[in-house]
Amino acid sequence: MARLIYFLAFVIGLVLVMNISKYQKQEVSNEKFDFKKVAEANLKKKKEIEELLKPKVEEKQEVVVVKEGPLVELTTPQLQAGHDLYKKCIACHGKRGEGKKGQKAPAIGGQFDWYINKQITAMQTGERVNKVMMPYISRLSPEDVANLSTYISKLPHMGQK
Repeated sequence: MARLIYFLAFVIGLVLVMNISKYQKQEVSNEKFDFKKVAEANLKKKKEIEELLKPKVEEKQEVVVVKEGPLVELTTPQLQAGHDLYKKCIACHGKRGEGKKGQKAPAIGGQFDWYINKQITAMQTGERVNKVMMPYISRLSPEDVANLSTYISKLPHMGQK
């Protein structure tokens, strides 16, 4: 058993000596790292950063006044009636139907008209409970609900806030 241990130690020592001698004979080359190139690149980066940090000179731009048009073109009597009905909804849902988090009112602008119609009808029948909206929708006729749904579906889609 001792012979085996001496033999393994000899083989390991021989491998180490061969690797060390091979390592010492290897030439050192700095071709991959050129200090001058790195210094030049560093200077370029510094100049670029300085240019970016300089305050920009404001260019004179023409002021274009855009007159804001209506959110929805009221081309039909149905849209006009829906616009008149939506005036009560602005307090919670916003002028553009964007919704208000503070009042827990969802964004409804751009929603499908059939979906809005279905939800309002469900609230009127008691299938869906919403005590805040009940005073506003309880007296709406099916025609009023359809007009309101059509108008809301034409509002620009604002997404979730």
